[in-house]
Amino acid sequence: MKNALLLVSLFFYSLSFSQDLEIYNKIYTKTYLETAHTDFKSALKTADSLYTISETPLLKTRSLMLSASLYKQSGEVKKSVDYALQSAEIIGQTDNYSWQAKVYGFLGTQYRLLQLHDYSKKYLDKALEISDKIENPKSANNLKGLMFQEKAYNQIDQKKYKIAIQNVRQAQKHFNLAEANLDFFTANNEQLLGLSYYKLEDLDQSLIHYKKALEFTKADPENFIVGLIYNGFANIYIDRKDLKEAKKYLILAEKICNKSDYLALKKEFNETSTKFYTLTNDVEKVLIVQKKQDSVVEKINLETSDFINKSFNSLETTNKISEEKNHTKTIIIVVCGLLFVLGAVYFILSKRRHKRNLEDFKKLLKDLDEKLNEKNKYISQLDSDKIKVSEAVSDCSKTESSAMMNEETERKLLLKLQEFEASTLFLENTISLSSLSTYCQTNSKYLSYIINTYQKKDFNNYINELRINYIVKKLKDFPIYRKYKMAVLSEEAGFSSQNKFSTVFKKIMTMSPSVFIAYLQEIEK
Repeated sequence: MKNALLLVSLFFYSLSFSQDLEIYNKIYTKTYLETAHTDFKSALKTADSLYTISETPLLKTRSLMLSASLYKQSGEVKKSVDYALQSAEIIGQTDNYSWQAKVYGFLGTQYRLLQLHDYSKKYLDKALEISDKIENPKSANNLKGLMFQEKAYNQIDQKKYKIAIQNVRQAQKHFNLAEANLDFFTANNEQLLGLSYYKLEDLDQSLIHYKKALEFTKADPENFIVGLIYNGFANIYIDRKDLKEAKKYLILAEKICNKSDYLALKKEFNETSTKFYTLTNDVEKVLIVQKKQDSVVEKINLETSDFINKSFNSLETTNKISEEKNHTKTIIIVVCGLLFVLGAVYFILSKRRHKRNLEDFKKLLKDLDEKLNEKNKYISQLDSDKIKVSEAVSDCSKTESSAMMNEETERKLLLKLQEFEASTLFLENTISLSSLSTYCQTNSKYLSYIINTYQKKDFNNYINELRINYIVKKLKDFPIYRKYKMAVLSEEAGFSSQNKFSTVFKKIMTMSPSVFIAYLQEIEK
């Protein structure tokens, strides 16, 4: 009788679990495919809720990877990687090799996007190693194909095109064995081969592979891969000086580019367009495309969730160019000559200005280091010899301070402020004059006086400077911070918004965060 009851209980538990798993899968799929595109915040909350109710390592991993994928879509790479690393730790303790490989592959892609190719290779190699343990041969081959394809992307980024070709061919072998989504994966592989041969200046081979790629996209003619293929054709015909064919494929690529949110496609298309219009001496078009490219590059670097898809107004531009061509040949030559001279002058002046700015930047970094060294020396004196602190206090505005508070009180407040600056409490969004006064065990009036007297600024500017100095040190000491988006840096520094962070940064450092990072990268090359 007991055995019968046990079997009945197990049956109903199994039925209940099966139903719960079915509901989980429905919510998971709906969140990733629908909610993420219409209500991003709700999608994140749903992903967190799924993780909360998950009872098995697999479900916990899937929930965390859902969050990682959502943050990837919004461009928050740091959070995406954090969630993926957490899921890797959980699934790594199981024998679910398929999901281990998926998580490692995801991390490989994310690190590639951050240009951290060594980390990317590390996780891709782990994914390939784990794939050998997957029992289902088709699943194993599918994952291996994806990993070798990702390796090819890595090699192309590093201009190792011959190695990229080897990886693509290896990926194709696995895709052929897996047989899943074969046309899509083959089209992408052929497109990568076309790109690699183009970079190797083998235009004939490049053209062959781009044509093959196009054959495999007939079922989905508006896929972003088709846009990359058309762009590849345009590059080949530009190099061959066949402007008629180049323009034909540029128009086809543009149609797909304008419908796509895929920034990498837009960047490639703009680079090709610039080559085309430079070759045709269409200065105005070059300037228009460059402006568009600047916007795309900024979005690639910042990747905010409020991405707005802008497209060219080609009809108006073409009409304008046609009108200009009605002018006499002499006027065109004069205008072009003038533009060339102005461009040359501008280039020379820009180079000089850039060199001067770079020297100023180096001096700024040196001044910051000296200021930090002086501050560290002062802190060391405070900790080691309180008599020196008393002397330092009495030397500064002694008459005025004695009217406000006694020397001992002033000394204690200075020590508390030094303790506060050594912490990271100033990064908290809730920090205020009153909360800092409580921390320092004094009142707002005394604290405000100390800050004004010794820091030569009011409370808000004092906090802002601490925050900016903190993030500047991170950018200098940890290169990975330079890859983070502005939204991540602003949050890390304790600012309520990206705009406020940028404004304060520029006020203190005399340049925007992006310019600071660019200079920092340049002087370390």
